Amino acid sequence: MRTIAQSSDLRKRTWSVVWALPLFLFLILSSSWTLILVFFFLSFGSLREYGRLVHEREEWTSWMCFSLVSLVLLYLSLTGIDYKAILFLGYILFLMLIGWGLKKPQRMVERVAFYLLGFLYCSFFPFFWVKMGITYSRISIVFFALPVWINDIFAYLVGRKWGKHKIVPQISPEKSWEGLAGGIGAATIMGLVLTTPSISFSLSQGLLTGFLIALVSFLGDIWESALKRRAGVKDSGSFLPGHGGILDRFDSFFLVGPLVYLLRLSWGG
Repeated sequence: MRTIAQSSDLRKRTWSVVWALPLFLFLILSSSWTLILVFFFLSFGSLREYGRLVHEREEWTSWMCFSLVSLVLLYLSLTGIDYKAILFLGYILFLMLIGWGLKKPQRMVERVAFYLLGFLYCSFFPFFWVKMGITYSRISIVFFALPVWINDIFAYLVGRKWGKHKIVPQISPEKSWEGLAGGIGAATIMGLVLTTPSISFSLSQGLLTGFLIALVSFLGDIWESALKRRAGVKDSGSFLPGHGGILDRFDSFFLVGPLVYLLRLSWGG
C-alpha cells in the first residue's frame, strides 16, 4: 500500500511540474512586469500560508493587512519613489504593529517577532530574485534556479530510494543524509551552467555556487518543516497537487534569493 501511495504522489508531483513550470518560466521571462507580478503573487500567497501556520484564526485578518502593506512598500522601491518616504512609512507600520501587539500583551513579542520573520522569509528574501532579474537579466533567474530545482529533485529521488539515516526526524522524518548528499552532488554539478557567457562565473565559482545553493536549500526545507511541525500540519497549503502549498514548493527557492543575488553581484560583473 505504501508503494502505491508513493507512486501516486510521484505522479501528482510530476504532472504539477509539467504544467506549472513552463507557465512560471514564461511569466518570469516575458517582461519585467510579469516577473514582478509573479513574485508579488507568490509572496502574498506564502504570507497567507505563513500566517495560518503561526497565528491564531482571529489574528489572520490583521496579519494579512500588515503583510499586504509591507509587501506593497517593498515593491514600491522598484518604482523610483524616494527611499526615505518608504523607510518612513515602514517605520510607521512597525509602530502600528507594536500597537497591534498590545491587544494581547502576553504574546506581544511573539506576534511582532513572527511578523518580522514572515516578512523576511516570504517577502524580502524572494524579492532578491526580482532584483537580479531587473538589474541583470531575467534569464539569469533561470540559470540560478536550476541548481535549486535539481537539488530538490535528486534529494527527493535519492532519499526515497536509498535514504536510511535520518537527519532531523523530529522535524522532517523524510530528510536523510543520503538524500542530502544526492541533492548536493547534483546541484554542485549543475552549478556549471553558471559558467555560460550570460553569467560568466569561473569553473570553481560555478561549482561552489551550486554547492552553497544546495546547503541553503536544505536549510530552507528544514525551516519550513519546523513551521509545519509547530502548527501540526502536513502541508502549508494546497497550491500544487502533490507539492502542497506555495511554501512547500518555494521554501528553498525563497531562502536562496539573497545568496544568488549577492554572488551574482560579486562574481558576475
